Amino acid sequence: MPIVKPGKRPFAPWLLKHSAFSRGSQRNSGYADLLLTPLIDMFVILVVFLIMNFSATGELPIAAGIELPKASVTNEREQAPAIDISEESLSVEGFLVGAPRDLLSEESSGIPTLTEKLQELRKIEEMMSPGEPFKGNIIINCHKAIDFKLIRKVMSAASDAGYTNINFAVLQKGNGEAPASSVGN
Repeated sequence: MPIVKPGKRPFAPWLLKHSAFSRGSQRNSGYADLLLTPLIDMFVILVVFLIMNFSATGELPIAAGIELPKASVTNEREQAPAIDISEESLSVEGFLVGAPRDLLSEESSGIPTLTEKLQELRKIEEMMSPGEPFKGNIIINCHKAIDFKLIRKVMSAASDAGYTNINFAVLQKGNGEAPASSVGN
């Protein structure tokens, strides 16, 4: 391979006549080429991402394996941390806390790991809104066949962490496809 003088080299021979490769006064003319295709691609990807992750209706995401009970009196859901209780797992905001069978077999009245996780969420919420009083709202998404002893333990752990306004997610009666709402305790 021959040794070649350094400088700009086109990747295609037909670009030799392009202004970027020509010498002379056109080189410093002040005009720059703007590549719009990558810019448009980036914005399309950003818009698709935002559309897929944004919910304007305030629907409550329900974990797999949870069949909510139905109620006739419901309120609009407020923004609050959610505890998901299914027959296989208990989780807070997607973080696994334990298995319901193991938690029911324990003798304590609360769930220490759940209380710790809720205290972390409380600290984060207080840092995100300084100067505002802590509301203590929490939503429990519970499968309708879960033993009430476990629900009572979850409520005790939530109150130990300072979450005293406990709401339960339900479906509106008569409309099985309605979005999940919350009913106060």
